[in-house]
Amino acid sequence: MERRVVLGLLAASTLLSTVRARADAAVESIIRVNIPGPHMLPYLPVELIPRLGIDQALGTRLSIRYLPSGVLALEDAVAGNGDFAGIGFSVLPNFITKNKPVAAVATLSSGVPPYSILIRTELAQRVRRIADLKGRSIGVPMGSITSKTYLQTVLEMWLSTHGIRATDVRWVHTNQNLDGMLGGLSSGVVDAVFCEEPLAGTLVRKKIGLRLANMADPNAPGRAPWARHLRAVLAAPREILEHHPRRAQLMVAMLQRSLRWVQASKPEDIVVKLGIQDPDLARDLSDPIRRIPNLFSRDGRFRPDEVAASQAFLAATGTVLPPGVTVQGLIDDRWVGR
Repeated sequence: MERRVVLGLLAASTLLSTVRARADAAVESIIRVNIPGPHMLPYLPVELIPRLGIDQALGTRLSIRYLPSGVLALEDAVAGNGDFAGIGFSVLPNFITKNKPVAAVATLSSGVPPYSILIRTELAQRVRRIADLKGRSIGVPMGSITSKTYLQTVLEMWLSTHGIRATDVRWVHTNQNLDGMLGGLSSGVVDAVFCEEPLAGTLVRKKIGLRLANMADPNAPGRAPWARHLRAVLAAPREILEHHPRRAQLMVAMLQRSLRWVQASKPEDIVVKLGIQDPDLARDLSDPIRRIPNLFSRDGRFRPDEVAASQAFLAATGTVLPPGVTVQGLIDDRWVGR
């Protein structure tokens, strides 16, 4: 009798394990990622994953959702509406402070970010240097009340090197896409915008904005050593990483395959694979990829020099990490490889 009971319990346990495994497999058959965009330069390797068929090759399906900013992308994932999110690394401490455990699992970009400050064309004679932006309105993607977006943080740092405090300008939320930036400048709602390629190149080509300064230029005025900090990363809630490690393993594996394909491909081929039909946008997108060889991470790994620069960046912004949390503690590189 006891033997039958034991066998019954073993069978029930085996059945339960099988059901759980199938449930996990069903969940992992669709991996959800939120990113700013579409066609935002740092996140192109993520967009390319399904277009290259990498997700199918690894037995899963990547579902991409576009949001106005990285902060909103990760907050949406924390709320349970996504597994991963593309976001600026420097924003992660804000989530930790708000008791929202998250971590970066891979890097998306490398080198100095190709960010530009563009002004309205009619201001060309009055705004000739960054210091002239004092008292002006600036359009930039903004997060929630308690969390500044990465772009706003970087611009505040850059402005401070020219004697402009965050309170010396009027911040206007402008979506991190072409319609948002173009609308803000052309309508006169803002005097300037802060954005990266290819948005900057497109706005200049359309004669909607004039480039006041380009951070990627080695001679850019006021550019500090912190400019080489970790920029765009792929992050996830700690709950996902701890309870669904297989999901993280698949996501990182897909990203690394995409990054390798990008490194081996011509800019024109990358644009074609993205399915961009507009020839002007295709040119605007391929141009910075051609000009900036280290634009994307080669393998998604966290380089020690970039981690150190990130620590300097956070210190310069006055970011205080919670007790017991270090910059390295914001990173979980179990799957990307050290």
